[in-house]
Amino acid sequence: MRRTLLCLTPVLLLAAQPGFAATESEGLAQVKAFTLEHNAALVANAQKMQGSAEAYAALIAAHGGDYKAAWEAEGPKLAEAVTAMRDQWLAASNEYETIEGIVAGIPSTAKYDLILDAGNPGTEEEDVAEYDLTLPDGTVLKRPGSLFHSITEPLLWGTDKEHVKLDADLNGDGQIGPGELLFDANLALGAAQGMVEWSKALETDMAAWEPNRDDAFTAVVTMTPTVGDYFGEWKESQFLGGEGEAFIARSRLIDVLGIMGGCQRMYNQAISPVVSTDDAALDGSITKGFDELIALVTETRDREAKGDKFTAEEADALGSEAQDIAERIVAQVLQAAAKHGVEIKG
Repeated sequence: MRRTLLCLTPVLLLAAQPGFAATESEGLAQVKAFTLEHNAALVANAQKMQGSAEAYAALIAAHGGDYKAAWEAEGPKLAEAVTAMRDQWLAASNEYETIEGIVAGIPSTAKYDLILDAGNPGTEEEDVAEYDLTLPDGTVLKRPGSLFHSITEPLLWGTDKEHVKLDADLNGDGQIGPGELLFDANLALGAAQGMVEWSKALETDMAAWEPNRDDAFTAVVTMTPTVGDYFGEWKESQFLGGEGEAFIARSRLIDVLGIMGGCQRMYNQAISPVVSTDDAALDGSITKGFDELIALVTETRDREAKGDKFTAEEADALGSEAQDIAERIVAQVLQAAAKHGVEIKG
């Protein structure tokens, strides 16, 4: 697969296939425990990223903010800091994507999805991330968009041209390839601090969440049909020859596996025990639908990883197929919700 940027991409450590809980209360508790486990790992990796950003900023500051002078004097240390921040970003993103299908679907925690991962800047009309980011030098960025994909990913991988400070041979091969650069230290540190702050805030609210049937059904109904949008982002990304600034550190399909895996987990553990009590056929059909959806995304990602090149038309077709499965799942989950007096929120 053609890459247009330096890409340090580990395999996403997806959680094991979610099993089925014996009872609804047990399943809800399992979903919460799973989410808190990965939230804690998100916080830990964000803190590591902040530490690397602090080291990077200190090296730049030691040379009076002169990136060229800093590179000439401390090139290996700066390259190490950049690599560390990218690796830690990927690790943090892995943890969040694994729980996004849950976090973004629960009304009391949905705002964190906009702030951390999916929100637009204030210049847009919809899905704006409602927060401001204060940088170390006191600059306040009003409604700057999501921390992962609007700020840090474009910054760290260099598609945010405004904040590229110096082209630099990070890998020491004597050439400057795509993505080899130094970026704005003030923004990097401020954004890393923001990631720590908001991932901790999510952890606090998730710990306070009281798992319930309405939230479980709402999460699945809300997040499962977003799969088509993710395929659209994949189509527009640089992995398929697009020019998007985000979704360039790794394939968007990896994120889709995490998000849809979270939806599947919520169904298997928290909802299936409800549906199966009086309609085993409906439960089996929904379960099969999720298996088909995950299999489609997995197969597509495996093909991509092996080097298959997809056209925009193929991406559209795969996205439409995934969307059809998702909509069938949602229709059946809504049918079950009606039978059990569930209130879909939002």
